[in-house]
Amino acid sequence: MNGYNYMKEHEYDEEYCNICLTHSYLNNDVNCTAGGIPEDIPFRTEFIKNHKYTIYEKIINLCDLMCQNIVMTVDKRLIDLIIRKGVSSNTQYHVTETYKLKEYFDNLLGYNLYDLFPEIKENL
Repeated sequence: MNGYNYMKEHEYDEEYCNICLTHSYLNNDVNCTAGGIPEDIPFRTEFIKNHKYTIYEKIINLCDLMCQNIVMTVDKRLIDLIIRKGVSSNTQYHVTETYKLKEYFDNLLGYNLYDLFPEIKENL
């Protein structure tokens, strides 16, 4: 919310402001995120629920799920998130939807998207 509000106050394009809200939530669901069920912020919940994610927002969702300080596989990143944030009631849901998002891009590309990132092999 802070990033979204900051971007709005500084009159950034709406698409950039929206990314501050959408980058961590899959499936138009604020509960589909790492680290447990988030605090209820009605504006954010309604926005995520009703917003039609663009392809760019989906790419940023995936990038957020493949990066820490390095590019890594979704598997490695999910383990990183679980170690740092713990397991909660929505963890299985988030993991399942993360794999669906990767599969969506694999199918869109027609090959494994990891092939776009040769450095992933260095980080295994």
